[in-house]
Amino acid sequence: MTLDRRRVLQGMGAAGLLAGASLPTVGAAQTIRLRKPISTLSTSDPDVEAMRRAIPLMRQSGAWADQVALHADMRHRHHSSWRFMPWHRLQLVWFERHVARLSGKADFAIPYWDWDDDRIPDLFLYDEAFYIPGREAQQYDTISEFLLRNRQVLTGRLTDDFPTFFGRPRGRADPTDSALGRRYYSGSGEWGGHNLIHGFVGGDMGDLSRSANDPLFWLHHANIDRIYAMWRDRHYSQVPPKAWRTESLGGFIDPWGRSAPPVSAESTLDTTTFGYAYPQDPTPPVFFAAAPPPPVKRRKSYSWRMQRMGPASAFIEISPTLANAMATEATGYLEIQPDPHRPSMVTLTGRALKGGAEVFRDAVFLVPMGHSMGPQGYRIPMQRLWSSAAAGGVRLEIEAAPLAGRQASQMPTTLVDFVLDADLAFLA
Repeated sequence: MTLDRRRVLQGMGAAGLLAGASLPTVGAAQTIRLRKPISTLSTSDPDVEAMRRAIPLMRQSGAWADQVALHADMRHRHHSSWRFMPWHRLQLVWFERHVARLSGKADFAIPYWDWDDDRIPDLFLYDEAFYIPGREAQQYDTISEFLLRNRQVLTGRLTDDFPTFFGRPRGRADPTDSALGRRYYSGSGEWGGHNLIHGFVGGDMGDLSRSANDPLFWLHHANIDRIYAMWRDRHYSQVPPKAWRTESLGGFIDPWGRSAPPVSAESTLDTTTFGYAYPQDPTPPVFFAAAPPPPVKRRKSYSWRMQRMGPASAFIEISPTLANAMATEATGYLEIQPDPHRPSMVTLTGRALKGGAEVFRDAVFLVPMGHSMGPQGYRIPMQRLWSSAAAGGVRLEIEAAPLAGRQASQMPTTLVDFVLDADLAFLA
């Protein structure tokens, strides 16, 4: 995040939302703490040393187990819903305050693990405060090789709009806390890189009911939080839906073991509200001048429902006439019953009806949650299916499978449903 006077003043204004919550907020004399990439810090860096002191104390006092149990409690609906980003930001803030208090470093800023580094940070492989047995990823394993083994690439999601990045239900109505029976859909900010890295690391990190027990979890989620900040910087003028802004987020524990009062999702929009920021993004997006759009003859909305081939595979066929249109909006709504014990993924592959050439590929990475949740929903952007669709029509294949290189269980992921909605424009 770029730091400037406007953001600091906005942080000071937002601090009023947290009155009485004992959260660190921006004041006139307070310096913004900078969360830094772990790859740039020495083993004796003050923030690293603070974590090294605090983690054993948290384990001894029970505060660590409280954090693990908090994250494992899916009643907070902090996974597979649009609460994912703001809820995890708040858990990180409270964790940071625990470390600051127990370590004696009042200005502690948690480092983040930038996935571009491609490997687990060395510190987490040998230092007894950060090491945990059972991780499936070893010292020389790389994220890039893991993706290659699974025939996938890590796709950036910062250009996704709010419904795609955060998740939003099918249809125009938004869920609220008073409508818990509504179907929620996970956004690309969760099912993309976040889920992938949990599956790559494995061990406790490979199961969301235990993942917070791995110290690497906190640096991984600091990177997720950084991505949230980067998304917000690039979509600063976009106002999230009111139902999202008013979501009440709670369950957190302060550094003295007391229940922290809940706050709204809206209060998490700016990191300076909580007194921290990230280094300025060195690779800002490139903007291209848009070409004038071609004339449109007519528009119409279409929906396709998957045709099942088995418990873990299905397909949708799009006729040549509809495949040749321009999709002004296209979204897939995937519902699955995930493997409760092992990481898996659902691969979406578009192939030309004539010749079978691959014209589209994307993947939703799934992290097991034990038996605590039923079917889960995922909202997937599908515009690219049309931008590269073959002239003779396209077949979209949906297939669930365990992540390659990770042990499969006897309860594989099954497809419940997949619906593709598209608003098509037919050009003159």
